[in-house]
Amino acid sequence: MASKNHRQGGKMGGKHTTVIDAAQPIVDLAQKMPEVTKVSAGFITSGIKTGQQRIKIKKMVGGLLLVVRGNISIQEIRVYTNDIEKTKKTFEREIL
Repeated sequence: MASKNHRQGGKMGGKHTTVIDAAQPIVDLAQKMPEVTKVSAGFITSGIKTGQQRIKIKKMVGGLLLVVRGNISIQEIRVYTNDIEKTKKTFEREIL
């Protein structure tokens, strides 16, 4: 049985399926977008200084790189899409 912090199947790619709490809504939203072809969760950097949650969205070839900072951890989420601008605007509207 998968825990609440794991996302697999559907559009999830790669071997790493664990996402931090702050990244869960982002991954769930990305999987629902028809223009998104793949979502890849990066490694989790934990043990950082306590701080506010925030998200940085950066364009990359073929999609977006979302740097998600939780209270005590950071994770990169790569979202591969057929329409970078539409995907970016959806994240800005729904998440930020």
